[in-house]
Amino acid sequence: MWWSGRGTRAVTEKPLRICSPHVSLATESSSGGEVYEREVLKHLALEGVQIDLILPGRALCWANVPNWHIHRTWLPKGFRWYVSNLVFPPYIKRVYDQQPFDLLRAHSLRFVGPAALWARRRYRLPVPVVAHHHHVDHNWLNPVIEKRVIESCDLVTTDSQFSREQLARELQVDIGHAAVIYAGIAREFEPQQKDERLAADLGLAGRKVLLFLGGLKPRKNVGLLLEVFYDVVTEMEDRARLLIAGSGSEEKKLRRQAKELGIADKVIFTGYVPEADKVRLYNLADLYVHPSSLEGFGLTTGEAMSCGKPVVATAVGSLPEVIVDGKTGFLAPLGDRRRFAERVVTLLQDEPLARQFGEAGRRRVEALFRWEMVARRLVELYGQVLDNERWR
Repeated sequence: MWWSGRGTRAVTEKPLRICSPHVSLATESSSGGEVYEREVLKHLALEGVQIDLILPGRALCWANVPNWHIHRTWLPKGFRWYVSNLVFPPYIKRVYDQQPFDLLRAHSLRFVGPAALWARRRYRLPVPVVAHHHHVDHNWLNPVIEKRVIESCDLVTTDSQFSREQLARELQVDIGHAAVIYAGIAREFEPQQKDERLAADLGLAGRKVLLFLGGLKPRKNVGLLLEVFYDVVTEMEDRARLLIAGSGSEEKKLRRQAKELGIADKVIFTGYVPEADKVRLYNLADLYVHPSSLEGFGLTTGEAMSCGKPVVATAVGSLPEVIVDGKTGFLAPLGDRRRFAERVVTLLQDEPLARQFGEAGRRRVEALFRWEMVARRLVELYGQVLDNERWR
């Protein structure tokens, strides 16, 4: 992929070059934001964009990605936001001196945004600064950091219309320079035959399986899912199992809750799931369930849909933009345990409807949510920023 100005894609003088500092870009992660960064940077590189990555000294990342150029900091591990914003600016300058880049990218408004803006100002770098934003977590520092970074960037991209509008609603910023580019779903998430041996090992053989996959943290609202499953068990007796795949700070609390509800023997906690095992888990499920209280996109819902699975989720954040209620799955109001449980039971008992939703979901992913689409749209937007009179 070569930048030719005016946002067009053609082979001209030189490839687009981006500098992107990162606190972490691990090959294995339960963070949707980190998965997003890995995939989007890989696919930008596959489009021909040259990527200068600045990473902590011993941070793990994919090796041998074409067009990735990795630069290491003296600090060996990931660091907190108030450290990263002091560490990154001189490295940004050093990278620019070695090979001038066209654009400076901040993957996080707080962890990298101030560093990118300070580096440009301090070292007089003649480059635009662009940022990516997933969603606003409530924090007293938001007006001090996130708001100012957004106002100072030349372009902000978001995962969803919800995330874009959240900036205006909660931070009171002008979003005229904010653009929506939906996240992508990797093509390896596809329908496969159920792994019967794995199903037997997990105690799922002959049962209807509900799957949740993700970090076990408060925002994911898995406690509500356990209450929902209690209602499902009441309706379906011993015919259903809930598979909770992931780890996090809430795991002990959730295990205790399952025991208190009397459903511990029907709930399977897998612990952390390696990337390579995720497709097999999705294909064990009859239904994917996502009770989250906030999502900037919801990668796992898209991955489940890509595997041909119907979804029941809460109607919050960006999820109504990913899931079409009544066509690819069902949406329930946040906290409406009864509605959520009814929708789950409906899809578990009506196999033709579940299959119809699953097929429609996969078609939706194919049409809207692939990483190649994300990368190409980003290249177009970056080209438009560079074509601005200010940067000629």
